[in-house]
Amino acid sequence: MPRVVQPYYSIRYDGTNGRHIAGVWCTGITFVSDSGDLLTYTDNQDNRRHTVSVGDWLIAWGPAATDPWAVGPAEYASRYYELPE
Repeated sequence: MPRVVQPYYSIRYDGTNGRHIAGVWCTGITFVSDSGDLLTYTDNQDNRRHTVSVGDWLIAWGPAATDPWAVGPAEYASRYYELPE
């Protein structure tokens, strides 16, 4: 029986790429600040603020998503498998 998956996209917040994540990688969120330890962005749909810690991964349905979610490195490694581009 075939398995199918909906594609997710991921990026790791490294403390320097906050502006790229919020507005380029994911156009459905807006950059607020990047302290080098914490990325803060706003969800463009409901205008709520979210924060992501350095080293965490953001996962989204696609580039225009307004609701990416963050997971730590251990959860990312145990739950997700990266496919070649």
